[in-house]
Amino acid sequence: MRPSVLALAALLLAAAPGAAQTVSADHGNVVLSRPGAAPVRLTTSGRDRDPALSPDGWSVAFVRGGDGARPDASELWIVAVGGGGERRLLPERPSDEPRENLTGFDNPQFSPDGRTIYVLTAAWVTSGAVHAVEPGTGRVRYVCPGNSLEVVPRGEYAGHLVVSQHRYFVSDGSYDWYWLLTPDGREVGPLGESPNSFRERWEES
Repeated sequence: MRPSVLALAALLLAAAPGAAQTVSADHGNVVLSRPGAAPVRLTTSGRDRDPALSPDGWSVAFVRGGDGARPDASELWIVAVGGGGERRLLPERPSDEPRENLTGFDNPQFSPDGRTIYVLTAAWVTSGAVHAVEPGTGRVRYVCPGNSLEVVPRGEYAGHLVVSQHRYFVSDGSYDWYWLLTPDGREVGPLGESPNSFRERWEES
């Protein structure tokens, strides 16, 4: 085999499901790391952050920041772990309606089956929003208000969402608690001021 073919074969082996892969952002580029292998740079824009590896290990969702003309802009992108296939999933779509506003992308997270990418967006003055995107079709839907986002990866509530929400007491004042929600944003129950004890349940499963 030629060296280029050998390198590709090694990369595909590293990307196999179950391999101990991680992704990170280094100087604005998405980097794939695996024990015993050299890091692989998957993007070269210098404007990428918040990478999330798909459950099957074959693709990475990430946020791409704006260029010199639009430094505050952001978009949702995806790239194949094997290299190439980099494409924009969701451009900015500003709207005065908070549930429809698609700006300020942050913290993309895959569902356990890899069919959905959840992402935080800018929305209300006191709260962001969670939107869901289908990587295959690009379809996007509003899910719920949220200032943080975590997808439960396994266990009894696999695929559910742990979201921090800003809510108001019946009398005066407000509070910020974590809530367990279904994938379509319906409330399952409160987790309180911290989700750590709930997170331990799936980390031990």
